[in-house]
Amino acid sequence: MTRLAPRWRQLWIGIVACYAATAWGSDAAAQGNKASTDANLTAKAVCESVVAWDLSRLDGAPTSITAAKLVAAANGTPEYCDISGYVQPQIQFQLRLPTKTWNGRYFQVGCGGFCGGVNIQNCGDVLAKDFAVSANNMGHVGHFLRDPLWGESEDARRDYGRRATHVSAIASKAIVEKFYGAKPAFSYFRGCSTGGREGLMEAQHYPGDFDGIIAGDPAFAGRLGAIANTWDAKYLLKPDNTPVMSDATLQVLHQAVIAACDGIDGVKDGIIMDPRACKFDVKTVRCKDGNEGATCLSEAQVAAALKVYDGPRNSRGERLFPGGETFGSEGAWKGDDRLTLADGAQRFLNFTPNPPTSFTYRDFDFDADIPKIKDALTRYDPVAPDTAPDLTAFEARGGKLILYHGWADQGVSPLNTLDYYAQVHTRQGGLDKTRNWFRLFMVPGMFHCRGGNAPNTFDFMPAVMAWVEKGEAPNGVVATQKDASGAVMRQRPLFAYPQFAAYDGKGDVNAAASWKAATPKKLTDDRIDWIFGPKATAPQTGEQ
Repeated sequence: MTRLAPRWRQLWIGIVACYAATAWGSDAAAQGNKASTDANLTAKAVCESVVAWDLSRLDGAPTSITAAKLVAAANGTPEYCDISGYVQPQIQFQLRLPTKTWNGRYFQVGCGGFCGGVNIQNCGDVLAKDFAVSANNMGHVGHFLRDPLWGESEDARRDYGRRATHVSAIASKAIVEKFYGAKPAFSYFRGCSTGGREGLMEAQHYPGDFDGIIAGDPAFAGRLGAIANTWDAKYLLKPDNTPVMSDATLQVLHQAVIAACDGIDGVKDGIIMDPRACKFDVKTVRCKDGNEGATCLSEAQVAAALKVYDGPRNSRGERLFPGGETFGSEGAWKGDDRLTLADGAQRFLNFTPNPPTSFTYRDFDFDADIPKIKDALTRYDPVAPDTAPDLTAFEARGGKLILYHGWADQGVSPLNTLDYYAQVHTRQGGLDKTRNWFRLFMVPGMFHCRGGNAPNTFDFMPAVMAWVEKGEAPNGVVATQKDASGAVMRQRPLFAYPQFAAYDGKGDVNAAASWKAATPKKLTDDRIDWIFGPKATAPQTGEQ
């Protein structure tokens, strides 16, 4: 084909763009068709022409495309059209569309912390497999861990809460449909932390957006930012906001916990299989004179540890959050985000109107202020106060949900996720029935979303795709731990809860094949009675 001169090339692009814009509503028949999968589908539009498309009347998600450029194939990534834009009022998104090799599927990635940026780079592994991929900034610009000044805006609060993920999916899939002349055959979402919360929000409030959802270590921004993060900061930080415990002291505590509980599962490997089985007494590591020592904790440090293990309570002893820090998470308690997550949420997100500029997280009153932040929980969390999760619509449409959580998560208590899962399956037909469409995987030794001295990297994308497209439920996935050089140290299978990995007693303890699925002799009721929990439909026997 003869290469067009720049002037004629621009004219041609304009003609194509004009046709694309006028044809937006005229080729409904073509747009109503779902794409075939794994067929190396090619674009029906010139990449650069996309900027001229008028999406300002897109129902529910008025959209403007601000840039589109063609990016050459490189390093295992196919040639793609890189599209940027925003959904009203300011939900910035980025969309990357393979131009010659689209596999017929759409993928959207979640964000982290307070978000504020478009983390399209977290789609790289999926783009390399020829998905159309998208990411967004959840409606505002800012650092994902520092002060969320944008919280002064009611629109920004709304979009961060539940709207941004949904309307980004609407806009992105509309562009995908026009670009290829067909709708995605299947749509997938993956996210951890805030992204995990996004996934559960989608499943409950917008069940038609995604066929398969992977939600990890879900950080419910309302109950965390308003309650749990503030509680942990109060006890793990001194009045000057320096850590109560140094790295060395945290390791003393962590190693004492490991020594006491590591072997409960029959294998001494530095990993606690289920922290609930650990009955460690923190007071056993208190220095005799009450002061901090090289191999023991001070009286104040022991008291702080007891508070965060137990979790938030008011002066009447009522639980304010479903659980506290778990045994095995101590090595990550000294996070740099302890202060910023707690202080930022309390100053800019939780109260209406925002408190005075002098207000800090230490001014939060766990008695008087709890009723004042119910609106924040309603706005930011998938489940509103005093209600239970309701995923009946997602189940009815055939959606598949994989939820995972690190047992040693220092940022979000895994007990919160266990409570969530139990609230779902006790109301939607029981555990066995729920496992037909919703499975939970607990990851021993893993910190928040990653890290920890345990196998903590894994890929649930093939599993959720097989479940959605072939009806093959995930029986397990292999987790891997690598050393600093990238060499594999050990692998271990993760099985769907309540099953867990049990050592076969004879193989290489670091090999996944040496671990088999086991089921607890007695299943527990994982629901937790807390101040904003749902009204029980059956007696609750979970941890109190």
